[in-house]
Amino acid sequence: MSAGNDLKNDIDEKENLDIDLKNVEDVDQEGEAQKVIAAEHDFTPEEYKKLLRKIDLFLMPLLMIAYGLQYIDKTSLSSGAIFGLKEETHLKGNEYANLTLFFYMAYFFAQIPMSWILQKLPFGRTLSICVIIWGGCVMCLAACGNYSQLVAVRFLIGWFESVVTPAFAILTTSWYLRNEQTLRQGIYYSMNHFVNIVMSVGIYKIADYTQKHGTMSGWRVINLFLGGTTVAIGLLMVIFIGNPGEVWWLSKREKLMAHARIVSNSTGGSEQHPWKWEQVRECLRDRQFWHAMAMNFFSLIPNGALTTFQFIIFQSFGFTSLQTILYSLPMFGINFVLIVSASVCIRYYPHTRFPIAIFTQIVGVAIWLFVGVAPDGTSRWARWGTFLFCHTFVVSIFILWPLMSVNVAGRTKKSFLSAMSLMSYCVGNTVGSQIFLPRDAPGYRHGLVTCAIVLAISVVNTSLWWRYYVSTNRKREEAFIASGISHDERELQLRLAGENDLTDIENPHFRYSC
Repeated sequence: MSAGNDLKNDIDEKENLDIDLKNVEDVDQEGEAQKVIAAEHDFTPEEYKKLLRKIDLFLMPLLMIAYGLQYIDKTSLSSGAIFGLKEETHLKGNEYANLTLFFYMAYFFAQIPMSWILQKLPFGRTLSICVIIWGGCVMCLAACGNYSQLVAVRFLIGWFESVVTPAFAILTTSWYLRNEQTLRQGIYYSMNHFVNIVMSVGIYKIADYTQKHGTMSGWRVINLFLGGTTVAIGLLMVIFIGNPGEVWWLSKREKLMAHARIVSNSTGGSEQHPWKWEQVRECLRDRQFWHAMAMNFFSLIPNGALTTFQFIIFQSFGFTSLQTILYSLPMFGINFVLIVSASVCIRYYPHTRFPIAIFTQIVGVAIWLFVGVAPDGTSRWARWGTFLFCHTFVVSIFILWPLMSVNVAGRTKKSFLSAMSLMSYCVGNTVGSQIFLPRDAPGYRHGLVTCAIVLAISVVNTSLWWRYYVSTNRKREEAFIASGISHDERELQLRLAGENDLTDIENPHFRYSC
């Protein structure tokens, strides 16, 4: 009995010790959070402005170029199709469209494991290595000679490129205030189109040279050029990209200032955290999660169609291969201006986000319908001029995507919602790549009309999403007024919740940006 009592006492002491250690950890975390919150007012506005300029200088150029490259690497398949890829790799039937399917299949399956890896390993280094591997895979496309090789390489590109959008969103929350994030994200999202202008000119020159001098096929040279550029950017990212605690180009004081500066976001950053399954379960019960999923599915169906077929559609208007590259340039310029303009507008007038999103989706419906149902006798210049604005609906995607970081708190919840939303994005893009059937060539009328219909559904979803945020904010504000808590106490609790990794639902003081 004595031995049994001793064993029981040992177990009780161990349990008490574990509880004490947990309490010490909680106190340490609470103390660290209080320290950062207190430091928020230790720096002058001039110091914060100087730090912001430094952050923009080191981060934004690399994020902008890398994001532009991930888009043009996707559309290189479309440009390759008009410069010999199909013929040299002996693609037949629906095999060309299937290359996009396998890309997004990998993108889909990579989301959860890659989000888990980014949360467990040093954020900046892991992201940068993924960019380097993805660039190397793009270069490998140039060596492909048949369908199976193209499938394998496209799958690998999709896997490693899958980290870019969610990782960039989480990185942005680590450095910028909520009211600064949409503009920064809008700027690097707009690079999809600005880099397309620059790269399209380069692709035109490369293709023109190879056609005249009979060297390596244009589509192979294009992929070597794009992949090599991506690898170079990835190497620079290894040197400069990371969260405030990882980078070398901030002093110890500046790192504290960078953390203190964003404490009011109450959404957390890109720091390493344990994976919390309770946040996953909460996310699945959260209505904003399902609105984000629906937006990424319905809005990305036409995007998937454009990624794979935009140059082919332009060519169907009666242009040659080289003319197609040149006459598509204004489209990218229009999209660049629209995305940046919308992002600037939201920066200074935050409540315009959803009205702009809904308006651009409605414009997209009209454009896709016109091009899809226009009579055969319609001037090619009328169809060309209208189709230049076919990407207008993409503005809504790029100004709603920041909500995955701006309006979601809790590191695991943010990672899971971003990953699942982008899985929905993959499904939408995959469906989009398959609705333009070979039998509908060259006009692809059925595909164009289908894109208009799904965009109309997206308008309804976006409207309901907006209504949900407005009604939730109103209910929380009414509860706050009834509670009698002071504004200062609310601000303190708001910051503590963010530093302690509470979610937007767990934190009653959180307000959604809408």
